[in-house]
Amino acid sequence: MQSMTGYGRGAASGECGTLTVEITAVNSRKQVDLRCSLPREVSSWEQTIRRRVQSLLSRGSLCLTVNYQMNPQYLAEMPRVDKIAFLSAARELRNLAAEAGLETGPAVGDVLAVPGVLASSAQNGFLTPFEALLTPALEEALAGLQKARVEEGLRLKEDLLRRGQEMSRRLASIVARGDEALRQLQERLRGRLQELGAKISESDERMAKEVVFFAERADITEEVVRLQSHLVKYFRLLEEKEPGRELDFLGQEMNREVTTLSSKTADLVIAEDALALKIELSKVREQIMNIE
Repeated sequence: MQSMTGYGRGAASGECGTLTVEITAVNSRKQVDLRCSLPREVSSWEQTIRRRVQSLLSRGSLCLTVNYQMNPQYLAEMPRVDKIAFLSAARELRNLAAEAGLETGPAVGDVLAVPGVLASSAQNGFLTPFEALLTPALEEALAGLQKARVEEGLRLKEDLLRRGQEMSRRLASIVARGDEALRQLQERLRGRLQELGAKISESDERMAKEVVFFAERADITEEVVRLQSHLVKYFRLLEEKEPGRELDFLGQEMNREVTTLSSKTADLVIAEDALALKIELSKVREQIMNIE
């Protein structure tokens, strides 16, 4: 079991400089939802990054950021001007100036302002060495993220086991109270009928029918049996690698059974245990939202 929440950072360095990758992950009901933030000049790397992340993770909302910093020496060696483009642009501007009857030709600044004259690092292949740094930096960040998710997953599992044991204890208390709750129901019904002036005895047929009717309405055996079965499955799922979706569905089913049980019982002790069980279950369902 592992959490969908975590953080990882990776960095790789070379003669060109340093490239860093940071990944932040939070929970999500959907499959991997990845948002990438890359410098515009290396946006072509995004598909490579997406394929790698999606090959490792199945759920989670992730934000991945890539940054790079060039070494001063590498930056100093970078050509600033595309000479061919500069000469071509200067020639074209002189011709335009002559046709327009301008006395002076273009200044150097005018030529440099022409798009494409100032050489970019991407156009001249100066970002190519950084692309070689992407894989090690990305792998380090993903390893850090996975480690954080596993560690958080262990803490989640411990918490869910503890809450599962508390739910089992509350359910056992409800089961133990069942016979006494039925006896008290019969006594209340007997007293109510006497208040209404009914002449009844232990063998009174009408009394027997009324007791059966109300006992059936208040019978929580079916809900208890289902909850017991759900708890067995709950503990089994906690031992699986990716139980998130099944646990989410199981939590919904358990909540439905507890709600029905609470509405059927008139016993205050059972009602108290059922409420405590439901509160514990709500906390469990919150935690399940963080599991991959």
